[in-house]
Amino acid sequence: MLKSSQINHYALILCGGSGPRLWPLSRASHPKQFLSIFSSDSLLQETIKRAQKVVPKNHVFIITNKRYTAQIQQQTQKLIPDKNIISEPLKKNTAMAILYALAKIESLDPKPFVLTSFPADHYIEKIPRFQKDIKKMAQIALSYDKILTLGIKPDSPNPAYGYIITKKTQRNFQTVTRFVEKPSVQKAQILIKNSAFWNSGIYTFSSETILSEFSHYQKNYYALYQQLLDHINSPEKITKIYQLSESLAIDTAISEKSAKMALIPATFIWSDIGQWHSIYQKLPLDKDKNTKLSLNTSFLSVNSKNCLVSSTKNKLIGLVDVDNLAIIDTPDGLLICQNDPDSTYKVRDLIAKMVSSKKTENYFLKTKEENEH
Repeated sequence: MLKSSQINHYALILCGGSGPRLWPLSRASHPKQFLSIFSSDSLLQETIKRAQKVVPKNHVFIITNKRYTAQIQQQTQKLIPDKNIISEPLKKNTAMAILYALAKIESLDPKPFVLTSFPADHYIEKIPRFQKDIKKMAQIALSYDKILTLGIKPDSPNPAYGYIITKKTQRNFQTVTRFVEKPSVQKAQILIKNSAFWNSGIYTFSSETILSEFSHYQKNYYALYQQLLDHINSPEKITKIYQLSESLAIDTAISEKSAKMALIPATFIWSDIGQWHSIYQKLPLDKDKNTKLSLNTSFLSVNSKNCLVSSTKNKLIGLVDVDNLAIIDTPDGLLICQNDPDSTYKVRDLIAKMVSSKKTENYFLKTKEENEH
């Protein structure tokens, strides 16, 4: 296989989600990727710094909805140049986002390249192992004409994740045979018994391989890619091309159809910071297994355990005879739910109900500051 130093490797950070399951801290106008949860850096800034350990700094690109471009520029001033921020005119899911990024990179660097796509909001420990795994994926992608994904060994039957079934091969990767998207807890338990992996959502592929798969499985998308490449410097034409596009995730468009899907098991510690229980699992716990989200949060507890607490500064939260709760308090919104994967996943259902009414939609669609005025 080629050495990693011989590979023309780019990183693409997907940064367009609205993070509804982390309400009330995450809002449509200021979603979770811009929040600082585990350090002084935001989740996006942490993702950029990880990517820069794998590819050259000027090879890190971000693709986002145009409504978030200004926030990203503010957070990335010292990390990547503004020209590496790709703004989508419309929200059309990850298949179109990846094609637009491929066209953009190819217009700047016509040499064949490998691309690794990362969601902007993951939690990762053991960064040297992460670097090694991503570089291994790039080598396999080029050497064997594969689309690689990182599989996470499940530690629970979490219904919030997609699952991947594989079969072992003679080489240093596993062949993907099936994707199962967000199964029930009962079905997830069966999948785990059959050695299924969680789908990390991290993909690595050569530009030639992924475009060949689009031309085979998604001819309409491939035609749009060619148009994007022809009009890459025309925002008006890009908008018109986006208007012609379907809205499909890369998983639906390619991964679930392609015979070239392969997986390597991740050797690092990973979490999809998509819900409050995922965050609870990564925070230090006191003797009663209670924890708080930030230094600004103050709480006292009596006969209470397994709780996640977050509040604004100069407010004291009291816990009495409660167990297994997530209590997330902001000036204009309060969430109280069971602190388990199934319940914190259902916060998305709460947001759907919230935005269905004019009376409550702004509690998600606007920022906390806008609601206070």
